[in-house]
Amino acid sequence: MNKLHNDNKIVELIKNNRMAGVYFSGNTCGACEVIKLKIEDILKKYPNIKCGEIDAEKHLNLAAEYNIFSVPIFLLYIDGKESIRLGRNLDLLELEANIGRYYEMIF
Repeated sequence: MNKLHNDNKIVELIKNNRMAGVYFSGNTCGACEVIKLKIEDILKKYPNIKCGEIDAEKHLNLAAEYNIFSVPIFLLYIDGKESIRLGRNLDLLELEANIGRYYEMIF
């Protein structure tokens, strides 16, 4: 995942891709890195989904703008609209099934 550091990069990612993922994490969050690796493995199956990562601890203003109050949080945008929002206790099989369903409809 590419590191994103400002709102312009997030908006650009969401606006320029039919499907885009935004992953909010934190440096002091042990679960964040593990979940990130699992989400990256899932996204390898869907090459048309572009994804970026934001350190919510460093960029509190961005976290607040996207209503992120804990980490990790994964957001999936489809045609610029938030379609999936999952947090710490996410079901990876369900996430993969939902991404696959949307992906097949669009691509």
